[in-house]
Amino acid sequence: MNAVNSLGLNFELLKRAMGAAALLVILNAPVSAKDNVQMPAPTIDALINSMVSYHPYVLAINEGNYQAAAELEIARSNFDPFIEQKTNSRVSGYYDGTSLAQRFSNPIEDFNGTVFTEYRLAGGDFPSYEGAYDTLSAGEASVGVAISLLQGREIDKRRTELRNAGLATSQWQALATSMINEFIYKGVSEYISWYESALSVEAVKGLLETAEERERALVTRVQKGDIASIVLTEFKANLLQQQLLLAELRQKRDAHAQLLSFYWRTESGDMLRIREDQPPKEIEWPFWVGEGQLVKLRQALRQHPELDVMKLEQQVVQNKAALAENSLLPKLDLKASVARDVGSGSETLEGTETKLGLSFSYPLGNRKAKAERSQLLSKQRELQHKLTSTEQSITQRFEQAYVYWFQAKDIVKLQSENAELARTLSQVERTRFDAGDSDMFVVNARMQSEIRAQIKEIKAKVDLLKAELMLYKEAAQLYTVN
Repeated sequence: MNAVNSLGLNFELLKRAMGAAALLVILNAPVSAKDNVQMPAPTIDALINSMVSYHPYVLAINEGNYQAAAELEIARSNFDPFIEQKTNSRVSGYYDGTSLAQRFSNPIEDFNGTVFTEYRLAGGDFPSYEGAYDTLSAGEASVGVAISLLQGREIDKRRTELRNAGLATSQWQALATSMINEFIYKGVSEYISWYESALSVEAVKGLLETAEERERALVTRVQKGDIASIVLTEFKANLLQQQLLLAELRQKRDAHAQLLSFYWRTESGDMLRIREDQPPKEIEWPFWVGEGQLVKLRQALRQHPELDVMKLEQQVVQNKAALAENSLLPKLDLKASVARDVGSGSETLEGTETKLGLSFSYPLGNRKAKAERSQLLSKQRELQHKLTSTEQSITQRFEQAYVYWFQAKDIVKLQSENAELARTLSQVERTRFDAGDSDMFVVNARMQSEIRAQIKEIKAKVDLLKAELMLYKEAAQLYTVN
């Protein structure tokens, strides 16, 4: 799990770097040749596809998946068979014996065991204390098995590493899902923020075009002496305020459009710039929310990747605790083999030999294993408390998003009614002014109210989209790893 923890730390740093890089898009544009070409705004699905398929942040996350898979393969290598050879030869002295041994060993998971076969061949003379090297002229072949009867029988370090490496792969996939969901949320949020400001610009532009036509009519009336010049001056002052508002909205729109290019990518990973002044009339919105969808999103909370990461960590600690418990057992290992020499030589080496060996050991006190077990049991309790807290936090965040979404629907309806009423009142007030029943102060006030109401209507509609997006984000359903 150290590999996964290291990957997680690296991507925490990467997430911060990505946030800083997004800001640099505005400050240092253009950053590639693609930035000089403006493209029509993509659909939400196209934007997400480009982020997931071509963005370097997501590509870096995918590399983490490969690294976690490599850690699993490394753990599996503990059970790879291997061959070893040993040669001993006396090159000087009274004795001139030479021996060669070749052994094939295949570790197995059951009983912490190893199956082996060996071939030995010796020639020359050996002193009595090296008599074990002796074989008949054609050598000795043997086959055997070594297993653990107590400590290591049910679990051992190799099996623990293999299990935890598998859990690490799943844990990283859950972590990657969580990070990509967060990244998609930021990209889509930036898109709809641009969409909101672009619609606001279009709305104010439309009203200003009407106002400018009205200004020309007022100029004609002043020239004819129908109204006082101060009325025209007052109207121009109000018009200037609306032009300033339009300039601020354009500034906001262009900033969002520029920042959005950080998320929208070509197949080669280059940033793309949108036509900031051409918002779609309607967004193809993939994150709709209805009663049936709410049920699915609430069900998805139980498989939230944040919970998966913690549950998998619990299993890792559980495996480590089982290994620590195993260390408290005495070591009792069995080794059995059958050997037979072939050829001519000493009669003492003829026939089939069966060897059986037991080894026993146990450290008195065993304080290290006891302390590790106590530590890991405490870690298990800690993770359980954290898991409970995280489950409650996820549910609370989702329910808070639900309340916001539920209220946002009512606000959209009310703001739409308010905008329609403001348009009607503004039109009525202009008609009354033309008939001489009103003054320019009231006309200007109605015009300002109409603009504010339209901007609030747009904001309310976009806030509803943001609320729906937040529900999917809290349920981690913006992106799922297959």
